[in-house]
Amino acid sequence: MTKKSYGRLILGGHEFQVKDCGMTKFYIFDNDEDIDEERDIITKTVSMEVSFEKGRFGAEEIAPRLNINEFSTNKTAIGEMIGMEFEVASVDEAYEREDSLYVFEHEPLVNYKWTIIGVEDNLVHVKISGTAITDGYSKPPKIAGFEGEFRLAF
Repeated sequence: MTKKSYGRLILGGHEFQVKDCGMTKFYIFDNDEDIDEERDIITKTVSMEVSFEKGRFGAEEIAPRLNINEFSTNKTAIGEMIGMEFEVASVDEAYEREDSLYVFEHEPLVNYKWTIIGVEDNLVHVKISGTAITDGYSKPPKIAGFEGEFRLAF
């Protein structure tokens, strides 16, 4: 039996539970560069999308969504990826990668570190922490720290 995705996100001191749905998933893809070069060994890229249950964020009720796009791993299997850490150091890099956190709108992340902790019961255990833009329309934009620990179906 496959277990359901679960975990939590703390955003600016507010807690949101992972929403186990078709949109919440850890993705593993063949690396397009390996395919384009017709290499004998096809390595993998990883990404994740995590939807969260509704919760309070200040005076508002929101249902955040975190999107982390593909990172190349140079690995061929999920078991080889345990312990890998990925980092985005600037809002420009996150914008270019199209990594985002939906709070009131989709906004790029300011920075983050994302780590693959392990795999058990057909779930990938990941941790992420960083800084997010929570309101890009305000002047200056509002930001908040975030951290999450999730177990995601793949």
